[in-house]
Amino acid sequence: MKIGIVLNPASGRRGKRLFWSALRRAIEARFTDLSLRETKGFGDAERFGRELAEDGADLVIAVGGDGTIGEVAGGILKSHRPDTAFSFIATGTGCDFARNFPRSRDPSKIAESLMSPSLRQIDAGLLTCDDEDGDTVSRHFTNIASFGVSGHIVQAVNEARKGRRLPGPMIFFFHSLLEILRYKPRDIRLRLDGEDIYEGPITVVAVANGAWFGGGMKVAPDADVADGLFDVVIIRGAGRLKVLSLMNSIYSGRHLRSSLVSIHRASLVEAWPIGRVALPIDSDGEAPGQLPARFEIMVGALSLRI
Repeated sequence: MKIGIVLNPASGRRGKRLFWSALRRAIEARFTDLSLRETKGFGDAERFGRELAEDGADLVIAVGGDGTIGEVAGGILKSHRPDTAFSFIATGTGCDFARNFPRSRDPSKIAESLMSPSLRQIDAGLLTCDDEDGDTVSRHFTNIASFGVSGHIVQAVNEARKGRRLPGPMIFFFHSLLEILRYKPRDIRLRLDGEDIYEGPITVVAVANGAWFGGGMKVAPDADVADGLFDVVIIRGAGRLKVLSLMNSIYSGRHLRSSLVSIHRASLVEAWPIGRVALPIDSDGEAPGQLPARFEIMVGALSLRI
């Protein structure tokens, strides 16, 4: 069995890095045909994922945070072998994608599970938008893409992670608080499966394949990564104190009780800004671009080995 591993060496705190070291030894004890690539910057994980799949890997494993996982999955899907088996070891700041699945912390059990022939077909998202230079970019995501204050939060979190001393959830919480206090609701137009369903101010719109984002916020409690549809959560604009209270309730999923929140299901999401203010996008914890944007579901696109 030929295995390719894409490792983000900067991902996670000391405990998670030690866990990966133990798991790596367990994997090397069971597999002899291994190829390890280490990322140095944005885009490396996608390129390595594509190259490993096209080099004939039977399984490509992403080791890192949600951004690394999303990039590696995107690389496989952009390769000539998009059905290549995919797996992940979550060592990042938020680890939100991993929350959608049962997890073990036993390196031996995880290494054994990688030998299993069973696969689960799960959905992926495809985001098309413009980057800061106005160039069109296309990026896959495995978990959630969103825009509004979340785009500003992910930019701040990614900058803070370069020299972080706090645990991931605390980083997300601190910068969520700071950016909410700075944020002014922006007007957008939102279309789902060809139907205009909302026009007005937003705090956040989450296009959810998985249930969690922001380091443990359960924004789309009923989202299923294999149901062929996005759960689209609209949190309309409101005053700062109201938004702070509402964002805090997302951790438990209680935000869905608010009159400011609505949830929809769709396979195609299109969004445009109203006015000239930039609205950055968060895609699996990375910031690839801004509105206008198009989000498409890719049903059963990923062959996942848990």
